[in-house]
Amino acid sequence: MIKIPTKQDYTRFMKEFTNELSEQLPNICFYTYGSINNGTCDYGRSDIDGGLILDSGIVTPKNKILELSKLFSKALNNRGIETQFNLLDRETCRDGRFLSYTEDYTAWLKDVGKVHCGPSYLKEMNGRDFKSGVLHSASFNFSGPKSVRNTALKSLVYLNEDKDKFVEKILSALDKVVKFPKKLIWLKEEKIIPSRTEAKKRLEKILEDVDLTMIDRIDKLFKKPKQLYSKLESVTDSLDLLLDSLGCMEAMVESYIKHFPKISERELKE
Repeated sequence: MIKIPTKQDYTRFMKEFTNELSEQLPNICFYTYGSINNGTCDYGRSDIDGGLILDSGIVTPKNKILELSKLFSKALNNRGIETQFNLLDRETCRDGRFLSYTEDYTAWLKDVGKVHCGPSYLKEMNGRDFKSGVLHSASFNFSGPKSVRNTALKSLVYLNEDKDKFVEKILSALDKVVKFPKKLIWLKEEKIIPSRTEAKKRLEKILEDVDLTMIDRIDKLFKKPKQLYSKLESVTDSLDLLLDSLGCMEAMVESYIKHFPKISERELKE
């Protein structure tokens, strides 16, 4: 039977999640926008739109994301509420290239967004208008609605809903991570390298400080489906795989921004 959330469910989620974040993770900025703010929420049907901005650098400690996922899942408590939250960090927000918000959308967010707890990092966002479709794709895979980061945030929600859905989301996230080097190479060199193995080797030369052994680990599992699905039978192993993969992706973004702080002609519109 489908659970139809009531206004009370929405109110309780917002109160519980805000209170838990304030107590457990006070340095995270939690903001909302849209109908939940402006009084037009259609309770039982409307999503809650918002985001979380971390103040721990681009590479986020695994235990912090897992703790955040636990708080998020606990507050939702199978109430049937749909959310559209983006998990972000201050450095990515400031740089803007791997933020999935355009310039006008970010300006709108700064105007209408409401910070419920934590420092007000919302004003630091720099939305960008993408010239490169590859950068647009990379930003959505990193911080968009169906990104690897958001999969980590909602992982325990997926697990509570359906184990098969949980596994499906993790597989999708892993696929995004192993394809990420190709996108970064194109942004830097405008080269298309079809092979994931060759792309990984090339990126190691461009971003020499990044440890990409996680890419090899995922590739090996993809080539051995029985071993992969056996591993995904374990919730602990599944979460470790997801969070380690996310850490690798975050490290790639961090290194790219450090190596190439100046925006290139291929990346954004003038």
